Amino acid sequence: MLRALICPVPRSLFPVPGFLFVLFACQSNATPTPSDEIPPPIPCLPDRDGVLTAAELPIAIDVVGQYYQSPPGQTRGVDLEEAGGGWDLADEDPDDLIVDVGAAALAGHWYADDFASGAFVIDAGNDLDGVYHLDDLGLWLHGLASREPDPPGGRTLLVYAAPVSVLRLPLREGDAWTTTGSITDGELDGLPYVGEDTYDVSADAAGFLDLPYVRFDPVLRVHTRVEIAPAAGGVTTSRRQTSFLFECFGEIARADSRPDEAAEEFTTAASLRRFAL
Repeated sequence: MLRALICPVPRSLFPVPGFLFVLFACQSNATPTPSDEIPPPIPCLPDRDGVLTAAELPIAIDVVGQYYQSPPGQTRGVDLEEAGGGWDLADEDPDDLIVDVGAAALAGHWYADDFASGAFVIDAGNDLDGVYHLDDLGLWLHGLASREPDPPGGRTLLVYAAPVSVLRLPLREGDAWTTTGSITDGELDGLPYVGEDTYDVSADAAGFLDLPYVRFDPVLRVHTRVEIAPAAGGVTTSRRQTSFLFECFGEIARADSRPDEAAEEFTTAASLRRFAL
């Protein structure tokens, strides 16, 4: 398979761990032409030192990048174990969709006043938005809200008492932390909601990552497990996510587990997304 080797080339995508990404548009997969250069949407130069800083995670409002995305409802077999100094997620899937990934400004959304310290919005799927801000210390998730103020299934507004760090910066191999978002006066599908979301995050390995037509080197592998615990009247559930991050590109691949997955390096992904060259 032909591949371009990613060296210091300016580029920006939008890494948002915790199962939160924008899906603005979908189209059928088409085979790209390999290239030694990837045109940058905004300036950012990777130094490839294996440490991810806030300057290497630029957030550009209304700028999008493209990914291959497994179709809704279709699982993918994945090999998330490191082998030979890296990982291989390069197999092509002809039924993959092409999705656009990006961030939107918080201002103007119906829930903006409920997230006073938020800065931008990422589509969280299921007609929900996630609200974030980025600073030198991390990428912070403030909570979730339904995209529309009065959707047919009822309004959702889940504001964390304090934002949670879904990425701590600078990020390097070996970093790990646990953070909890508490919801004390929330609304879920039109009903009152109280609960806690606990995020266990670890950047446990570094190496190369092969994707269709391109190799990134070095990347950081980040495992995230989110446990969702209603205060009463609900069942505690969890999900896992494995992300691969590269300087100035952000998240270049992500595998989401099925609910309540026990294995950290799971082999069946409920959803798989990979950078599209």
